[in-house]
Amino acid sequence: MPRIHLHELEDVDRDAAFSAARASRSAWRRAAFDDRPAFDAWTERPDVAAHAILEDDAVVGIAAAMDVEGEREILLAVSPDADVDAPTEALRLLTTQEAERPLYACVAATDAPSFDVLARLGFVEDRHDGDDVVLVLPPTLE
Repeated sequence: MPRIHLHELEDVDRDAAFSAARASRSAWRRAAFDDRPAFDAWTERPDVAAHAILEDDAVVGIAAAMDVEGEREILLAVSPDADVDAPTEALRLLTTQEAERPLYACVAATDAPSFDVLARLGFVEDRHDGDDVVLVLPPTLE
């Protein structure tokens, strides 16, 4: 397996991250951008912590956390050309960087692959929001 890692999204990553977000098979609606200016504006919001997903040294996607209606939510968009394990590893890394719990994710009810990736990391179904399912990574007891 190639080395999957995250780093804070930098200007040199933006073209590849935007392309990966547009090509992603993920139905995560918050990772859908109509154009590059909208993508750039979203990544520059103060509540968004955007990270480039790197496979070895190539940008293959974007992982982010943001505030949504008072809750911390994560999202991910990975190029279909990335290693099959890249989404799971990128999400694992993102959840370790985001200390706030509970941590949420919203996916289309028809997006079984994303649902499966989140479930492998401990996310459970919290509620339905129209055609989407909101999942939560609950706090752990220490």
